[in-house]
Amino acid sequence: MANDKYKIEVNGVDITDAVEIDSYQTAYNPVYGETITTMDGVDHVVLLRRRGSVSFALNPQTEKMTERICSAFENLPAYVHYHCLQRHADVYANMRLDGLSAQSLGRIKFGGAKWVDLGSITLQEL
Repeated sequence: MANDKYKIEVNGVDITDAVEIDSYQTAYNPVYGETITTMDGVDHVVLLRRRGSVSFALNPQTEKMTERICSAFENLPAYVHYHCLQRHADVYANMRLDGLSAQSLGRIKFGGAKWVDLGSITLQEL
């Protein structure tokens, strides 16, 4: 894939060619701290930081590409490089798989399921 706008690199393994471009989605959500009410009755909420995520479906895979993808997710959490569409910037972050993606990957790695059974992957910044 020539377009770096949809780049996905996981633990140093480039899996961009496996990503279905039309499914590529990113998010950049605020993470707030506890709400504190001062003596004058005003609520104050502190923005702790923003947390990004990236979701994508996979193209049909060859056996070689399947091995590359599986090797990319050997070590979790993963160090991921992706392009955030909201920030218009490349992001380098430690990320974890969401629950559904982690379950699907576990079935593939340890239960003998086929990679095609994994429809999509969602990664969330730690």
